[in-house]
Amino acid sequence: MCVCRCVLMCHTPRKEYYKKFLFEPFPVESHLDHFLHDHMVAEIVNKTISSKQDAVDYLTWTFFYRRLAQNPNYYNLQVSSELGHDRVDDD
Repeated sequence: MCVCRCVLMCHTPRKEYYKKFLFEPFPVESHLDHFLHDHMVAEIVNKTISSKQDAVDYLTWTFFYRRLAQNPNYYNLQVSSELGHDRVDDD
């Protein structure tokens, strides 16, 4: 069995602040939407993405994609039935 540990060193006044995250849920959201264009360009240059479908497939592997479904209001996403589609036509 593997045992993992994390050690966080901080000033004493900040100890209680960090300690509360052990016992209270803390949502973490993606900020990929702020830099999505940079990531897409890099993947196109590396030839990871060469079609619209590749771009959709790439996005489905991101934390951003998973958080969109979990918290659409945070990303100003209007929920529609089209979100269920997992393929994009390459016209």
